[in-house]
Amino acid sequence: MSRAGYIPQMFSLRLPNPIVIFELLQKAGARALVCEPSFNVDLSGCPIPTHSATQVREPDVADVTLPPLRTDYAASDLVFIFHTSGSTSGSPKLVPCNRRWLDNIVTKSKQMAQVRSTRGQDVTVAMYGNLQNFFALILDLTFF
Repeated sequence: MSRAGYIPQMFSLRLPNPIVIFELLQKAGARALVCEPSFNVDLSGCPIPTHSATQVREPDVADVTLPPLRTDYAASDLVFIFHTSGSTSGSPKLVPCNRRWLDNIVTKSKQMAQVRSTRGQDVTVAMYGNLQNFFALILDLTFF
């Protein structure tokens, strides 16, 4: 999504219902919702256009043209939008994440993934709440 020029807004599957997601989309000024069809969620009340996600490994996306990669990024440019759990106030809040934040996360991930012991197996335990899958993705993209 980012490569296509969009700012992804990630949602937890633990949100109680689609209405909460719709509210977060509106607060963020979202222009469309792309949803994995296997979630089988009722999107009929969505206030913005909805689209089914496409597997990027499928051959039918091989000829899709993307805009040229930008090189004029600023540290304050928005790259992702996450949300809080809403457990404190009863309603999730938006958590905008900029390029500076992403650069710091990648740097920290590299530090965490460095081999520290040549005698046995290194183990890293980290608890990041809703961001856990994101950190796993960053580690995958950074090291593999």
